Amino acid sequence: MNTESLLKVKVKFLGFDKKEDVVEVSRGKTYSALLEEMGVNPETVVVIKDGVPVPVDERVEEGEVTIIRVISGG
Repeated sequence: MNTESLLKVKVKFLGFDKKEDVVEVSRGKTYSALLEEMGVNPETVVVIKDGVPVPVDERVEEGEVTIIRVISGG
């Protein structure tokens, strides 16, 4: 694969055992696909980019994101 078609993304985790990772992502990949590749259920987290929540069906952009595990109960 051409390295020009890859984006570097720094991922910070809140509510996980892991704290931080750097991944290379294919251009055009969605946050949902990225989460699934990392073994994270997209329905159990919120993805934050530049301080703003992003929809998981949005395409991944280079930079830094924070993945926050959402815990709910009743």
